[in-house]
Amino acid sequence: MTDIASTPWVGRSQPAEEAPEIVTGALQYVTDLRLPGTLHGVVVRSTVPHARLDGVDVDAARELEGVAAVLVAADVPVNALGPRDVDGPVLADTVVRQVGEAIALVAAKDAATAHRAAALVRVALTPLPVVSDMAAALDDDAPRLHAHGNLSGRIAFRSGDVDAALAGAHLVVHHEVRTPGQEHVAIETPGGTAIWEDGHATVWCGSQNPGLHQRKIARALGVEPDHVRMIGGPVGGAFGARNDDPMPVYLALLARATGRPVRLHTTREEVMTAGAKRHPFRTEITVGFDADGRILGSRVRALADTGPVITSGPNVMKTSAEMSTGPYAFEAAEFDGTVVYTNNANAGAFRGYGVPQVAFAVENAMTRAAQRLGVDPVEIRLRNALRGGDRHSLYGHLTTESLRVDEALRIAGAHPLWADRDEWAAGATWPWRRGTGVAVAMKGVGMGSGTGDTARARLRIDGTGHVTIWAGPNHTGQSIQTTYRQVAADTLGMSYDDVSVIVGDTAVVPESGPTAASRSTYAGGAAVHAVCLALREDCERLGLHLDTDAAGTGEKLEALGRAEHAAEFRLPDTEHIGLVPHADLATFAPHRVYGSCAQVVRAEVNVLTGEIRVPELLCALDCGTPINPGGVLGQAEGGILQGLGLALMEDHVVTDGIPRTTSLENYLAPTVADAPRMHTVLVPGAEATGPYGAKGMSEVVVVPTPPALAAAVLDAVGVLPAELPVTPERLLALMEEVA
Repeated sequence: MTDIASTPWVGRSQPAEEAPEIVTGALQYVTDLRLPGTLHGVVVRSTVPHARLDGVDVDAARELEGVAAVLVAADVPVNALGPRDVDGPVLADTVVRQVGEAIALVAAKDAATAHRAAALVRVALTPLPVVSDMAAALDDDAPRLHAHGNLSGRIAFRSGDVDAALAGAHLVVHHEVRTPGQEHVAIETPGGTAIWEDGHATVWCGSQNPGLHQRKIARALGVEPDHVRMIGGPVGGAFGARNDDPMPVYLALLARATGRPVRLHTTREEVMTAGAKRHPFRTEITVGFDADGRILGSRVRALADTGPVITSGPNVMKTSAEMSTGPYAFEAAEFDGTVVYTNNANAGAFRGYGVPQVAFAVENAMTRAAQRLGVDPVEIRLRNALRGGDRHSLYGHLTTESLRVDEALRIAGAHPLWADRDEWAAGATWPWRRGTGVAVAMKGVGMGSGTGDTARARLRIDGTGHVTIWAGPNHTGQSIQTTYRQVAADTLGMSYDDVSVIVGDTAVVPESGPTAASRSTYAGGAAVHAVCLALREDCERLGLHLDTDAAGTGEKLEALGRAEHAAEFRLPDTEHIGLVPHADLATFAPHRVYGSCAQVVRAEVNVLTGEIRVPELLCALDCGTPINPGGVLGQAEGGILQGLGLALMEDHVVTDGIPRTTSLENYLAPTVADAPRMHTVLVPGAEATGPYGAKGMSEVVVVPTPPALAAAVLDAVGVLPAELPVTPERLLALMEEVA
């Protein structure tokens, strides 16, 4: 385990380097950029969920004074957002499959002119049948949204004899749950600025994966990737929404068409209508227990709605499959997951990436089993907890020793929020009743075994002894460059102030993959650690004293032409792949490293109105060594609030392909008024493969909150919600059913 006392910067809460600018409003986000002569862009979007596109008349729009360009599908050199047809076109060409799908792009001298031009675009549509029910999407008579049908992906795996395990069980719990589409609600909506000069595009736009967006832009423009510079920050939040957002492509197309800088910034209403959402799921679970509450086997079936294009649907279901056994150890498991196309909202990457949906089913089953067996809910989880070094229950691969599910549960069970729950419940006053719930979850760190997941970094030391590091993944609100600086300072034996870090610019930062899968600190931090070790080792070979004479060392290295170094960190595959055939390793992508989190939620329920209040919550977080503890706490609290939103109020409603929650007036998301008092306890531990023992944590904190809330409702009023969000109307109906 890392000795934090010997690391002056790692393990110390360090403010984000841009914190003063953030809190004073001085920080320049990508959507704040204004260049001389900038045009204003607008996207013309479909107002129907499914139709044949018979024609787009842009003559009147192009003739309007002040309009610089109006682009349609025929004006896009390669009209594709990816290498597959199911990735969808940049602009609709023959059919529209979603309300909000982009049909045309407009650039004009100002916003008013651009919007007038957009209103002049005439779109001829022939309505087509709408696929709105995910369960019916695969019916033989369902309209086909793609040539091959409506199946987007399927993943299935089995370990052990599940039928025998269930047949021999003392208790079998069967549970069905529904989880909704959820809006990211990042503070900053997508937008940015692009320029086209000398056959090269430069795009300033929020991105969780600048390298991917560089390749998407290059493909659409029909140019080589090195003709595109993508600058992906600063950005006001992401949570998955900036992984494959088409906005950078729109900007680059308009800039090239006009030869002028173009700025485009979507409204909240556009994002609510057309932006990606969390995948809606229907999940069915059957779990068998022995008389002591130990799991004998489980079977999980999941169905997900990915909307009209593939985006990340099958990959999300891949993560759901891996986490369908929860953080538990048992012998027989089965998973079967299907992703379908519909004309509903496009669903994409979202914090948790398929784990919250299946975890709600798994943890509800554990809560119900504890109730029926008369076992303490923390204890039944401890009896089944996957320990570090154990084999995964579905794939049979080995986890690392850093997994601390059991310790997180022990911390939760000993905390006053859990230990004193009966006394707290007794203090309720009519018509309020009080209950306390617990849940636990784990999630893999990185993209998984067999994927070649790699982060890279390079550095340069100058003649003053200052070190500049270019590294990824990118910063999308979590100030990852602060963490990278802490790792670098301790690795080099230098002051934090003597290190600078640059992220998010494809012109200078080596390809390092996405800000996703809780991989930034683990992967990017390890790459920074590796490149700093390369500099140190070079200094030792040359007899240079970096720690005592950084300036002299920098001068000598510059003179020798050895001032620059590069390194990469490839996330290690699991040491033993278990039951997964080697040829299919990337298909299932089992993780070697996992983070975990146990949460205790206190809830108050009004039995007359169904209203739920959450006054207090505990989060016991297993993240290895916290490089920046203050940053970890901030990420944890933000994730918890996002989980509470999913649990209590957030629901992107689509009926017959028409979005109904189209703004923050009718889509409810938590505010500071809804935030409970949050206690976050960091579980002691260290991951041997991570920088100074760190591993990822920002996604797993979202996962246990909804099932812990549901368990608290059961404790309070005797009913276990099976559909999220748990609105007052749904809770009242549920209580009436059992009355």
